[in-house]
This record gives sequence, structure tokens and C-alpha cells, in this order.
Amino acid sequence: MSEKEIVQERLMEKQRMINAGRHMTKLFIVTSSLIFITLMVVWALQNLPNIIIPTIYEVATWFILVSSALVVMSQLKIREDDIEKAFRFAGLGLFFGLLFSVLQVIGWQELLDSNLSFRNILFPFALIHFLHVSVGLILLASVFRKIREYRVHSKSRQYAYNVFTFWHFLGGVWVLFNLIA
Repeated sequence: MSEKEIVQERLMEKQRMINAGRHMTKLFIVTSSLIFITLMVVWALQNLPNIIIPTIYEVATWFILVSSALVVMSQLKIREDDIEKAFRFAGLGLFFGLLFSVLQVIGWQELLDSNLSFRNILFPFALIHFLHVSVGLILLASVFRKIREYRVHSKSRQYAYNVFTFWHFLGGVWVLFNLIA
């Protein structure tokens, strides 16, 4: 095998790995969507009166929106190879994501106290979302570390983009839930 063929084979293998990561992210989002849709359908089919959503969740919604906006800014800076700013935006996005998760947990007690008869559907929904957010925060932290180590840049950004896509999905689920509830 010639040197040119070896290089082409390595490039093709790298592209296959990028495509596999992209497909895994999409698959994870689809399966997570099915879980949330199932819970929302069960909730909608129950004959329930209006449910009181904790007011702290309104603040949490703003935190997740700010986090997503900062992640978008990081993504743009990665594309421009402005790694210092990408690092700062990713760090701030992670910080607001952590604040969001803290507010989500704080709201659990108010949610459970005000809706005792609805624990059967609301608490599992909140718990599953929190587990997904925990995974998202771990992934955001790994992107933050990779940016700091200069392993994410304009030529190597697919992992970060997959994580950012998942994070936006989680924010979208949260906003949708709060609009429906």
C-alpha cells in the first residue's frame, strides 16, 4: 500500500468515526424523545386538574436558555479558531447549566408539596430529565476540558458539536414541558 493510499484510508476512517458519532447523538436524542413523549402522552391522557409548576422553574428556564446561547457562542468561536473565547463561552454555558440543574432540584420539593396526587407522572418526568441533564453536564465539562487542552478547534469540532446538539435538545424539552404544563 502506498503512502497516499494509507493517508486516504486514515482520512476515510476518521470520517466514518465522525459519522458514527453524529448518528449516535441522533439516536440518543430520538430514544430520549420517545421517553419524554411517552410520559407526556400518559400525563395528557390522565384526567388531571391544572398542575401548579414551581415558580423557580421559570427562572430555571431562563438559565437553560442563557446556557444554550453561550454554547452557541462557543460553537461559533470554535469554528473561527478563537479558542480562548470558545473556552470562556463554554465555561459560562457550563456554569449556567449547573445553576439550571440546582434550580431544577430545588423545584422538586415545591413540585411534590403542591401536587401530591401527581407524583406518579411528574416526578418520573423530572427525574428522567435531571438524569439526562446530568449526562449533558458531564459531556459539557468534557468539551470544556478539551477546549482548554486545544483538542477542539475548527478542524476537530464534531464531538463538541454533538454534545452541544444534545444540550440544546435538553433545553428544548425543558421549555416544551414548561409551555405545556
